[in-house]
Amino acid sequence: MRRGSPRPRAGFISHGRPWPGVEHVDPRLVRRARDAAAWIREHRGRTVTVVHHVDADGVTAGAVALEALERAGIDAREVMVKSLDDLHVRKVLDAGPEALWFCDLGSAAYMRFPDVPRLVCDHHTLVRDGTEETFAHLNPQLDGIDGGTVSGAGCAFLAAEALDPVNADLLPLALVGASADLQDRQGGFRGADRALLEAGVAAGRLEAAWDLAWFGPESRPLRKYFGLARDPGVPTVTGDRRAVEAFFALLDIPLLAKGAERTWGALREEERRRIRSALVERVLRAGLGADHARRLFREVVRIAGEAPGPTRELQEYGTLLNSTARYDRPEVGLAVARGDRGDAYQEALGLLQGHRKHLVAALDAFGQAGVAEEQGIQWVHLRDRVRDTVLGIVCGMALDGLGLRRDLALVGFAHTTDGRTKVSSRAPYELQHRGIDLAAAMRTAAEAVGGQGGGHRGAAGATIPRGTEAEFLRTVDPLVAAQTGRTSTVSPHRL
Repeated sequence: MRRGSPRPRAGFISHGRPWPGVEHVDPRLVRRARDAAAWIREHRGRTVTVVHHVDADGVTAGAVALEALERAGIDAREVMVKSLDDLHVRKVLDAGPEALWFCDLGSAAYMRFPDVPRLVCDHHTLVRDGTEETFAHLNPQLDGIDGGTVSGAGCAFLAAEALDPVNADLLPLALVGASADLQDRQGGFRGADRALLEAGVAAGRLEAAWDLAWFGPESRPLRKYFGLARDPGVPTVTGDRRAVEAFFALLDIPLLAKGAERTWGALREEERRRIRSALVERVLRAGLGADHARRLFREVVRIAGEAPGPTRELQEYGTLLNSTARYDRPEVGLAVARGDRGDAYQEALGLLQGHRKHLVAALDAFGQAGVAEEQGIQWVHLRDRVRDTVLGIVCGMALDGLGLRRDLALVGFAHTTDGRTKVSSRAPYELQHRGIDLAAAMRTAAEAVGGQGGGHRGAAGATIPRGTEAEFLRTVDPLVAAQTGRTSTVSPHRL
């Protein structure tokens, strides 16, 4: 990790007096973390292959695992995969692993590696075949705990800290992964995430404050930070750079310092307080109400000791990591997550710019393609106009920002580079308390066409043979419609 990181005082799982907040980690998770640590100790002398997912949660989970193994003097290698479908299972097995540590995946594919010692640290919907408890398996859903309350990186961190309290300095990565998986979006962190946040704050590793909810407080210049703020927006301030300039001039707060435009994080707290008050006043004067004003704020979490930039605030850090592994440069994201602030960090910043441009183009392609509506879902096929590795991000952005229906789940398709089709699905927040289970629907529909799927109840994916999209839709739509209490009468599909 980065030099200068605070060193741990005592472990909260392995031994020692618990940090404040960590005593609220469910004891069932603590037990599984200790079992995971025992598995790691048992495999000293072997090379442990860390298999991790391609997204930011997977990258941070992989970084935690690799760092913990290196510190323990255990040989390790790393394999990044988009999923554990047939292609990637062969990729893992062809490497001839002596032991496997799965991070942010594995709970739906553990049975495909029966002859290799396994540790799974995952939080996705699991598949039970009767052997899920016969190996080291750290997944909250094994004990009926919501997988949205701890990330894959969080599970890997619990195992690493149980192995050795020296790994307590990896805690921020657990919440970077959780934030990247959107676990802080609906009212803030919950469950184990909340306990880890409280522990990190108490240990001086994290800083948490109630602040403006918009993305980019540490890296976006002020005019861009306010100019791109639309959900929720503030009349006469956001969405227009000239309006931003006029707003700051009225408050007599300079946009520039030493010739460079300031960021939100660079402002003095007294300046931020005045701005927050003025924003609330304008919202209320516009008649938008107290609920709109409350939506202006969220719990913003920063990593103590990080220099200003996209690795300082959790949401920005997750976006930076997504811009690396999802563009076939996982080694860059891993290096940044493990503390590199030199060449890898500079390369990641360049990849981030490309990521942003690709997302803009992908959203434009989404709008041009148009959404077809069924009874339980709405869907779009982007073909080769978006990278399959960012299809889920694009679907999430479209669902929240393009005025799509909130009573239908969104399913997106895109072609993969190996001749198959990637499927991503997202459920609006309004449906996530009505029994929707996209992981089950994706898995069932994918298997019906010879593919594989899984994920979370509110966000899931699949990989299917190209050309089976229409059949997939005929299966998945009635499944989701039944979950949400709707009747499905599937229409002809214009694929």
